This record gives sequence, C-alpha cells and structure tokens, in this order.
Amino acid sequence: MTLRLLYRTLAGLLLVDATQAGAQPAHELWHWTAGAGILSSPAIGHDGTVYCGADDGNLYAVAPDGKIRWIFPTGRVVESSPAIGPDGTIYVGSTTGRFYAMNPDGSVRWMFAARSGAATAGLGADGAIYFGSFFGQFYALGSEGGSRWTFNAGGSGFSAPAIGHDGRIYFGSIDGNVYALNPDGSQNWQFATEGFVVGSPALGSDGAIYIGSYDGNLYALDHNGVRKWAFATGGYIVSSAAIDRDGSVYTGSYDHKIYALNADGTERWEFVTGGAIVSSPALAADRTIYVGSDDGTLYALRTENGKPRWSFATGSHICSSPVIGHDGTIYVGAGDHNLYAIKGSAPLARSPWPMYRQNPRHTGRAADFRTPHFERSP
Repeated sequence: MTLRLLYRTLAGLLLVDATQAGAQPAHELWHWTAGAGILSSPAIGHDGTVYCGADDGNLYAVAPDGKIRWIFPTGRVVESSPAIGPDGTIYVGSTTGRFYAMNPDGSVRWMFAARSGAATAGLGADGAIYFGSFFGQFYALGSEGGSRWTFNAGGSGFSAPAIGHDGRIYFGSIDGNVYALNPDGSQNWQFATEGFVVGSPALGSDGAIYIGSYDGNLYALDHNGVRKWAFATGGYIVSSAAIDRDGSVYTGSYDHKIYALNADGTERWEFVTGGAIVSSPALAADRTIYVGSDDGTLYALRTENGKPRWSFATGSHICSSPVIGHDGTIYVGAGDHNLYAIKGSAPLARSPWPMYRQNPRHTGRAADFRTPHFERSP
C-alpha cells in the first residue's frame, strides 16, 4: 500500500465515523495542483485571490474559482505564509533568504536579502514589516524594503511574529524564549520555556499572549511577560492558538489531539485525530472550528463539545493552516501537492484571534473585533 493510499484509507475511515455521528459530508469546490507539497498557509487578498507557497519554490496566485492567475519562482522552498498589505502588496519569504514584496499582478516590487531563510512576516500598522531568519536575525523593514533595525537572539530561527495594539512585537525562538520587542527594536521582556518555540503567538483581547513550546505546554502570558497559566499536552506544540470571543482557547499538539480550553486554562474538551497537529485552527462564525492533521484530514468540529460536523480526506499530511474566506470557503494546502477549496458554512468568527495570523490577509496584527474596522476579507 502506498503512503498516499494509506492516508486516504485512514482518513476515509475517520470520515465514516464522523458521518455516523451525524456529521454532514464535506464538499470540495476545487483543487489546484502545485509541483510539490504545500506547507505554506494560504492568504486571501482583497479581491479574493488566494496566495500560497509550495515546496517546489513557487508562489501561486489562484482565483476564487480555482484558475491560476500567476506563478512566481523564488528558487527554493516556500514554507512561509504570504502576508498581504492594505494596498494589496504580497510579502513572502523563501528559504533562499530572499524576502519579496510582490505586486498583485505578480511582478516584484522589491526584494530584501536576509542572511538566511526568511520566515512568515507580520505587518505593523505604520507600514513596518517584521520577520525572522533561520540563523538568529529578526528584521524590521520599511514599506519600501529598507532596513529599520535588526534584533539578534541566541537561537537559530524564529516563529512568525504577532503585533499588539501598541505596536509591540511578539515571537518565539529556537533558543526556547518568547520575546517582546518595542517598535524601535529594543527588547521589552523575554520569557523562558523548556523547549523550542516555533509556533506563532496569538493575542487575546486583554493583550495576553498565547504560545506553545516544544516542552508540551501552551502558555498564557500577560502583557508584561508574566505567566498567567500553562496547560500541558502530551507532545510538542507547533500549532498557533485560536482565541474565541469568550476567551476560549483552541490549539493542537503533536500528541494527535485538538484541545479546547476555558479562559482560565482548564480543559473543556479534546478531540483525537490520527496524526500530529501542526496546522493551526480557524474559527467560523457558526461555532465551527477547522483544523488539519498529519493523518491527511481536515476536521470541522463543534466548538461547544468537539463533536465532528464533517471531515475531509486529502492525499497526504496537512501542515498548512486553513483560512476562511468572506463567503465561508475554506482554503488549505496538503502534502499531496494540492491547494483545496472546501465549502464552509459561515465566514470567519468575530473574535480577538480567530485563526492563524489573525485574519485572512495574515497580517499577524491584533484588531479590535468589536468595531466595524475588524480586519476581514471583503
């Protein structure tokens, strides 16, 4: 039995179980096939274009109907997720160390050469672009690609940053620390864990920082870097958390489980999948949570109890985090080379941090979800 067939068989069995539990079957709208597996998490532009990198070294722009708009070759694997600015500029890094600003038509606006591979960026409200490299440099660039400052830490690699309302920048490092930097690049504080910190932080409405570690804990830190609580799972945490309107926290772990926690860090429910959870969950407005698993399945679960609404089988592992479009469509990449569009039931939830990188444009910046200016796709 091939690995692809094994994934399909396992996922198919899980789908049967979900259907028996009263779930509806998943409906694929389309898929686009890249030249290699997809680890990158797709982002959605203002016009509905879906941008996604792939292990074949290309950045893809795909129309909402699944037709390709353009392909840009970076020269090496694109693991990072694109981030999209307010003017439609697409920012993406490659393992070559080149960090690109792309126009919506696929032309290069500018390129910045980092010392090593460039990771997923966060976009500040003032036009600043923040991203880490693989060898210990964390960069801040201006909107035209010029360097503002560089921060050096002891580790070799950083998580994608999250940016608070006050402009403070938060990220994790391979050295086991969580860092908070001021907008001028000076360090505000750091918090030590007992393992690598590679998952992107999520920010609560009160400024709390939620981030996982290879030590198996999901940490909740206050604005000053003081631990509020820690929840222990049975494996590494690479998945970024999603934060619901009531303060509930959802995260995945290498122990094959998706966890729902109350605002105080106590467990509400857990759901067991057939593989490690690297993908980050996304919350829809109808109380559905979507998350992918290394078992090759995208799960749609009820937030109130963790019961499945449906599950969708791909041909390989899912490390890509799902993104929810304005019409509820879910986009996610998989190791079988495909970018999938799956029919969803509701748009993105209006909560402090409903998905990976906070919003469909993947700015990684906190937004006030209580106002009409809440960031979402048009």
